[in-house]
Amino acid sequence: MPLKVLLVDDEFLVRLGIKSLIDWEQHQLTYVGDAQDGLEALEIIEKTRPDIVLTDIVMPRMNGIELIEKVKSEYPDTHIIVLSSHNDYEYVRKAMKLGVEDYILKASLKPEELLQMLLEVSKKISSSREVRQRQIETKPAVEMSENGGSRRLKQWIFQGNATAEDSHVTEKDSAFFLNGYVFVLITIHRDQRRTDSSDKMKFMNLISLQLDKSTEGIFQDVNEEEIVLLFPKKAGVHTVDEAIRFGKEIMEAARRFINLSLSIGISEGSQGIESLPDVYSRAKRALQNYFYEGKEKVYFYGEHLENIPAGNVIPQEDETVLKVELDRMNAAEIKQVLDRIFERMEMWKGPVEKCIQLCLHLLHTIQNGLKPYQEDLFKELEQEEPLYKQVLKFDELSKAKQWFEQLIDDCCGQGKAFGRGNFREDIQQLILYMKSNYTEDISLRHAAERVRMSENYLSYLFKKETQVGFSEYLNQIRIGKAAELLLESKLPVYAIAEKVGYENFNYFGRIFKKTMGVSPQQYRVKFKSSLS
Repeated sequence: MPLKVLLVDDEFLVRLGIKSLIDWEQHQLTYVGDAQDGLEALEIIEKTRPDIVLTDIVMPRMNGIELIEKVKSEYPDTHIIVLSSHNDYEYVRKAMKLGVEDYILKASLKPEELLQMLLEVSKKISSSREVRQRQIETKPAVEMSENGGSRRLKQWIFQGNATAEDSHVTEKDSAFFLNGYVFVLITIHRDQRRTDSSDKMKFMNLISLQLDKSTEGIFQDVNEEEIVLLFPKKAGVHTVDEAIRFGKEIMEAARRFINLSLSIGISEGSQGIESLPDVYSRAKRALQNYFYEGKEKVYFYGEHLENIPAGNVIPQEDETVLKVELDRMNAAEIKQVLDRIFERMEMWKGPVEKCIQLCLHLLHTIQNGLKPYQEDLFKELEQEEPLYKQVLKFDELSKAKQWFEQLIDDCCGQGKAFGRGNFREDIQQLILYMKSNYTEDISLRHAAERVRMSENYLSYLFKKETQVGFSEYLNQIRIGKAAELLLESKLPVYAIAEKVGYENFNYFGRIFKKTMGVSPQQYRVKFKSSLS
């Protein structure tokens, strides 16, 4: 695989010259871009993860020394070559102390010398990676009992009743927890596929190798996607910083050697085994920040992540506007409401499960708002699985927003294609009246009197405009409202039937099942279990 190279220099002609001096592809190198200062370089590094950075030293905003320190801290596997001027000696000396590979003078730079330097660094990188790959693949599976109490971490975390005095807590275990610890929770992102068991074992071996190399700690996998690590606090060492550094290193190594995507949550623990359940919960809360701010980052738990109420994320006024615009099939206005709602979700940053509940509520509102237009409106979108199950799989807020926007485009596009939402004025007014007065006994005769037509002509015209018969349309309005009440209230089903205009409870049950595919009781159980 070609190694990636990034160039950083504040002089445009230097960047242009170096880019054109070398035939990158011929030498198994990929030129991923260039930056004019350290800050711009960090943005590109975050996106492209280069293997080699060629950097100038004297630059505006963030100079080369600051950039090198940042890269060495956050991307320790990235190698750096310095481009220097004659009067940069003191800076070069600092850069070499920071661990850069080499330096070359810009004033006397020759293409063959730069290429040779790049190839030597490339050979060094490839060789070290081959060694690490063999270690990961051939190292025996980690024996948990050799790592202090790691074999029992899962038990202590989830049972939540262990104390230092318990007979099954050894003296070695108690000693580890005596001075406190920092708790690290790692999740492996599946990205719609199950993680291969061999990948999981390789990753556990990678953690063991990394701990052997750089720090103390114990670890265990607690479920299919999660691994916990504990770092003991040590005098004179900022263990949180050590844990963050370790997290960044393991994340980079997992991506590079096993092609695994990770996110990490960290919580500063306290003394004692008995605090493990609480610390795990805090690390889990920190980890869930990837839902809002993106995967492949390290998140630290703070007071701002305490459980807070959902508040006014979907206020009544937005819900009202949403229902009105759904009725009009106005995709542009609907998406404006969605923009406001998702902006509030991002600011709120509540627990992910509560955010998913809000998304399910939003889906329910959209389905009820659009269903009267066409009974099969969602059928094509649910070919692989029901929409609510798709919502339950959201793993990033940005993807959730894109999904809802696509849903609106698809549904409104279908509706408009079938002539929905563009009814003549008298039919539109009648529909608005039906939606406001659905609890009343609205007969075709009564409706015909309102619009000053004969019953036969209204029946013909209504079906021509809406593609649905008058009685069926009224039933859809009533059933949509009944579905809302089933989820939003604790009213018994017979009371809901009366509230939406049905005197005959059995008739209501038959119409509901015909419209929604399940009985009222089944609908309540099915969706409330998803929301709870």
